[in-house]
Amino acid sequence: MIALVISIFIFNLAAFLMKKKLLPYEYYASILFGLLVSEIADRFTDKYNWYYFFEPYFIEGKTLLVLFGIYPAATMLIINWYPYHGSKKAKIFYLLFWSIFSTFYEWIALKANFLHHNTWNLWYSAILYPFLYGMLIWHLKFIRWLTSKS
Repeated sequence: MIALVISIFIFNLAAFLMKKKLLPYEYYASILFGLLVSEIADRFTDKYNWYYFFEPYFIEGKTLLVLFGIYPAATMLIINWYPYHGSKKAKIFYLLFWSIFSTFYEWIALKANFLHHNTWNLWYSAILYPFLYGMLIWHLKFIRWLTSKS
């Protein structure tokens, strides 16, 4: 639990202190989209008993700490620092960096005992993270496109 609280503090401090490059509604829409995707993923992981936070099949205060303490801040960091005007190579390396970081963080969460794997393993996460983070960027571009149409 101490590792979780320290993580929440660090992620949120970084998100609070970073120079904001996006508009408030872009962060808001991206955070909500990220939470929706994580909730959908968690329904599958519960159904197939792949992994869980703290207690399987329960949403409790500790689990909400992960959802609302880590995910929004991480989403803000990912979309804020993304090299929107960078080369394709820079964009790929950026998403790979966050994927490696997230896989490492997941390993820490396993060691700290607030995340538990059953049939899931870190390799599945490592493969999926680039797609999930790509979806965040795609969603932000979609939000910008919608805004330009109004």
